[in-house]
Amino acid sequence: MISLISPQGALLMNRDQMDAHAVFRKDFTVITNAIAKASSTALEAIFMRQTGLIFHGLSRVGKTSCIKTINSKLRGFMPRAYVIQIEVVKKEGSFTNNILDQLATEEGVKFRSRETPVGKLDRISEHVINRCGEKFCNHWVLLLDEFQRLRSHDLHVLFDLFNRLDRKGITMTILSFAMPAVFKQREDLMYAGNSEQLIARFMSELIEFKGCTSAQDLAVILKTFDEKSEYPPKSGITYTNGFAPQAFATGFRLEPLHGSLWKALNSASAGGYKNNVPLEHLFLSIRYLLRYLSQNDSSRIVIPDKLLDEVVQKSNLPQFCMLNGGGQG
Repeated sequence: MISLISPQGALLMNRDQMDAHAVFRKDFTVITNAIAKASSTALEAIFMRQTGLIFHGLSRVGKTSCIKTINSKLRGFMPRAYVIQIEVVKKEGSFTNNILDQLATEEGVKFRSRETPVGKLDRISEHVINRCGEKFCNHWVLLLDEFQRLRSHDLHVLFDLFNRLDRKGITMTILSFAMPAVFKQREDLMYAGNSEQLIARFMSELIEFKGCTSAQDLAVILKTFDEKSEYPPKSGITYTNGFAPQAFATGFRLEPLHGSLWKALNSASAGGYKNNVPLEHLFLSIRYLLRYLSQNDSSRIVIPDKLLDEVVQKSNLPQFCMLNGGGQG
């Protein structure tokens, strides 16, 4: 039961209800222009059975959301393909990230206590072959987040795994997302020598992935909150409507704010994040705005530019950019 009443008489969400909302749980995905474009490119590459494709971008621009979207879309686009998604874990003080151990953990494959590296490779390849057989397919898609964390050893292990599966008639596609450090990773492999085939197979195509790059991009995001979202499920109530029902009923929408909000966001950005606003901070700014709307819902509500500047500042965007992207042009 909604428990708070505003001075204007509007019903308001209480703290628990707001915390349970999909927007505040961060349990939703907005298909931004960048995610839509990258997903289309990725699905085409997978369909054409390319061996490797890497999207690279700065921190918090939406790479993890994009890889989740691709995984979800693959279920309908290529339902018979065998797909695994993992985030590469970097183990400090180790010469290898043990990619085979990470694959085993994800898939529930149990290694013996003294399993040799070759034995682990055999077990994983057999597992993939069996799973492909169960799905009546010959295509394994490995989605890797944080590709730049892989060590040289594990890249060579993936190369060996590719060859083993290829001999069994199974195609392996590695589609990855990485930080810009992936360029140095590739350079180091080139200088080390004997890695030409590995680079050609997995790291020959690097595509930049950006966050929100324009007011038009932001308009798409805000329109999703206004028209193409729903909470609770099957309620027909969009996100904007849910937080500000009185304002929404009299025509208020977030989308017309895109110009002013973009100005506030991009003005607070610096370096590599200029015209490349990180989605993490963009959505945090929107959450602050929605909370304000909920607490001040009215048929006559007005959102001044000063308020938009304030929600952006609360998102900590300026400080984040200076620490993480301020030195990049």
